Amino acid sequence: MGELAPLADGLSSEMHALCGALRGLFGSLDVSMRRYAARRSRDAGAVSRYMSGGRIPPWDFVLDLLNDVAEIQGNSPTPEAVAFLKDLHRKALKVSNAPAHAALVLQDQLAEADRAARGAMVERQVLTEALQERQRRVAELQVEISQAEASKNRQVSELTAEVERYQARFFDLMSEGERLRSIILALENQLEEVGRRHLEAERRCELLERQLAAIDQKLSDGKWGTRTKTQILVVDSRQDNVLALQATLKAMDQELHVANSCDQALTSLDALDAVSLILLSAEMDGETDGFTIAAQIKRRLRTRHIPIIFLTSEMHGPHYTFRGYAAGAVDYISRPIDPWVLRAKVAVFVELYWRRDEAMEASL
Repeated sequence: MGELAPLADGLSSEMHALCGALRGLFGSLDVSMRRYAARRSRDAGAVSRYMSGGRIPPWDFVLDLLNDVAEIQGNSPTPEAVAFLKDLHRKALKVSNAPAHAALVLQDQLAEADRAARGAMVERQVLTEALQERQRRVAELQVEISQAEASKNRQVSELTAEVERYQARFFDLMSEGERLRSIILALENQLEEVGRRHLEAERRCELLERQLAAIDQKLSDGKWGTRTKTQILVVDSRQDNVLALQATLKAMDQELHVANSCDQALTSLDALDAVSLILLSAEMDGETDGFTIAAQIKRRLRTRHIPIIFLTSEMHGPHYTFRGYAAGAVDYISRPIDPWVLRAKVAVFVELYWRRDEAMEASL
């Protein structure tokens, strides 16, 4: 266990690149595998598999290894080095076929969403302080304007030149006041936007936490993919999108139904008895978009309980996300779609469907 084991056969290019980077860092430590594993309180066999490509290491192991090498060299890891290793680690996770790695991908997304939430909170505080400072300055300017007007009235009968000087000062103060009011309006708009982004990031964190908890429970119970088929309705007017979704969800062995329009979607829902999930494209050819279809589904007593995941183009802004949630969606995925993320989310809602069904049966 002292020497590095050979690289495993059949590694993907992404996994090969990650292992090459890890082995290069480990070589700089000049220490045996077993000794390094003991130093970091890790299993030596697991460390060996990380180095040979038998298993994707957790990110904290990669970061610990980078810090240990930097400590020996007498410096700190550079942001570029951390970003480079993080990119290799993400790519290796993305091409992995292990179901457990879907949870790692979601954890990574949860960390990014949390950073966005915390960043928005800090930005909101800074903008709030800037707004308060400008408001205080406006109040001070109002006092100065009042004082300038009073002084102008006192001096107008004494000296014309003095009056003109104070008039110029008055107009300058008025101009600065108008400029500051424009700045305040812009800051208020920015504050509202930051608050909206913060709320969106917090909702995203809550959703990802619930999805991770559901995946962890399924993995620990050994129930990944053990249920019988459920009915999933795919609503998209573009055939290439439909084919891509069918190929992505084929491995889950679910019963997929396709609708290309609003009328077909409503007809399919009337004909099907137990639809566990609807994958709905926000962009639809024709006069009816996905948000209108979702609203019609949610207005029907028979179908309002069916969860809807919106699928949309990456080019659309945050307002599309809020329109989706306002229309009753439980989640929102932008294209290009990560297959593992989509399968993980579908698995969560299918599992929720079975649990709801079991609870209803138990109550009878």
